[in-house]
Amino acid sequence: MKFEIIGAGALGLLFGAKLLNAGHEVTFWTRTNHQADLLTKQGYILEESDGSLHQIEASKFQAHQIKEAVKIGEYRENDWVFITTKQRHIDGELLSIIQSLHGERTGTLCFQNGMGHVEKLLTFLKGRQIYTAVTTEGGKRIGTERVIRSGVGKTTIGIVERRSPKSDQREAEKGIYGDDRGESLVNTLDIAGFPAFLSKDIDREIFRKLLINAVVNPLTALWRIPNGELLETEERRNLLRQLCQEGAAIYQANGISYDPALYEQVSEVCRSTAGNISSMLNDVLQGVPTEVDFINGYLVEMGRSAGVSAPGHEMVWQLIRGLPSTNRISI
Repeated sequence: MKFEIIGAGALGLLFGAKLLNAGHEVTFWTRTNHQADLLTKQGYILEESDGSLHQIEASKFQAHQIKEAVKIGEYRENDWVFITTKQRHIDGELLSIIQSLHGERTGTLCFQNGMGHVEKLLTFLKGRQIYTAVTTEGGKRIGTERVIRSGVGKTTIGIVERRSPKSDQREAEKGIYGDDRGESLVNTLDIAGFPAFLSKDIDREIFRKLLINAVVNPLTALWRIPNGELLETEERRNLLRQLCQEGAAIYQANGISYDPALYEQVSEVCRSTAGNISSMLNDVLQGVPTEVDFINGYLVEMGRSAGVSAPGHEMVWQLIRGLPSTNRISI
């Protein structure tokens, strides 16, 4: 298969490396010319979770700065476009570029946290099926030359045709099980080393992940702690519980199903990823904008539209937005 990976961060490089090692063709589309040049000159190293190292030779793949896709993309035929870039980078310009990479048989798979990007894609890619991935795969990029896989996760994939949590799933089920494209992708990822599954109710997975991210990410970012330390003090646990309760109330008002034992579920995520640094904390440490608008901001707006207040989520949303974004912070 031929894959176009938009965003050569940790996740994009991780998926690209494993697909390359499985014999597939991969092109990376980077934000800067500098990264594209470095990748094409020196390649990079994948460090697996067991410590084994794999050199990804530059001759095995292509890398281009994303704006080159407009002139290059129209001459390409590919099977999949993986969008692994940050949510905040998905704007009108990037959407037009993504459109240029799509041939008649090209599928689209999104890996973003937060909400709102799929609606944008559906506007630009009219008539196409958009797949979303909910993954627990984790990676950490060390400079431009190495990506570390933090552990073997699970990737759940499903077709998104409309973004209504109350909507009937029959069309989505028909899309998945009436077309072998999703099955083929899942098999390809599985063979490449990513445990992958098809879901007939991907919205449930998406909203579950949104709520977990809305609880864990801002608190770890504000307190500068790894996930597991959220459970260490009563004060932290109380705020964790408050955000869970507010999120559950918002979901209930919007007709979205959730686990009644939500706090216990989030606590288990904290324990199982105890040493992990959340993506929002990583953004804060790097001094770059976070995705809080698409996570807690989205949740607060959902609450407002249903007449449900969420003072805890409103507070952490504004606190994260108020953090300085120009200076790198050490931890």
